[in-house]
Amino acid sequence: MSSRGGYPERSYVFSPSKGGMWIQEPSVTIRHLKPVLQALGIRERRQYDTRHTYATMCLMSGMNPAFIASQLGHSVDMLLSTYAKWISSTSDWRELDKLAVRV
Repeated sequence: MSSRGGYPERSYVFSPSKGGMWIQEPSVTIRHLKPVLQALGIRERRQYDTRHTYATMCLMSGMNPAFIASQLGHSVDMLLSTYAKWISSTSDWRELDKLAVRV
């Protein structure tokens, strides 16, 4: 089955190679990520930046910071010190005050 643009549909955006579970080769960025970004008209960025995008989108959608931190392998303190600028409403800050009591 093909998706939009004639590319085959897969479970992964970039399938693991060499039978591994994770994509660890730097060549993934050169061979796969850069051409995809270019085809989509998205400016070039590092593969690592997708972590920041994920964290930011999760925070902006109001997800639980403890859950996001565990997804990224961070402590809640690390997550909040890195991404606090993406928590913008006053209700978001009231929610974060609750974390300080429990930590």
